[in-house]
Amino acid sequence: PRLVAALEGAVVALTKDPNGNHVVQRCLEALPVEAHSFIFRAVASEVVEVASHRHGCRIVQRCVDAAVAHDRSLLVGAICRSTLTLVQDPFGNYVVQYVLGLQDQQANAEIVRCLSGRLGVLARQKFSSNVVERCLQLSGPEERLVMIRELADTRVLGELLRDVFGNYVVQSALTITPEPELSHFLGCIR
Repeated sequence: PRLVAALEGAVVALTKDPNGNHVVQRCLEALPVEAHSFIFRAVASEVVEVASHRHGCRIVQRCVDAAVAHDRSLLVGAICRSTLTLVQDPFGNYVVQYVLGLQDQQANAEIVRCLSGRLGVLARQKFSSNVVERCLQLSGPEERLVMIRELADTRVLGELLRDVFGNYVVQSALTITPEPELSHFLGCIR
């Protein structure tokens, strides 16, 4: 209890410190599970600040690993709500990809919803293009179809094909697109 009281207001600062982040990791390892909530609450409330940091992004992933039930929902929900900001960040994009890798279809659907309508821009950016590819690979069939239709839009497709990052996204989309959408997609490319 005294350790928790001493650290409670300092969690966010510690997650971003080259040495302090190890303190947070040790707390997750050494403290009883029921004592972790103060860390999860602090990280969830400042998820963009923490996840956009070199050391903080690893702490967010460790928190997601350690959290269960309500605490995990709190963290994953905060990440999903901040998806658009995080996917464009050099470190934050890894946190979103990590959540996608959990195979939580509800979270993955929420991430795709946050990106929908902006895929043409996001697929052409260095960091977010990786997330768009992961969404194509790991989302459910309905979300994948929504993404493919947006990427196949002729107003977007030409720019994607000429862009170094966008071209990779289109290649990824083609490898996972089922018929009859694949024929339509290829027709749009021609």
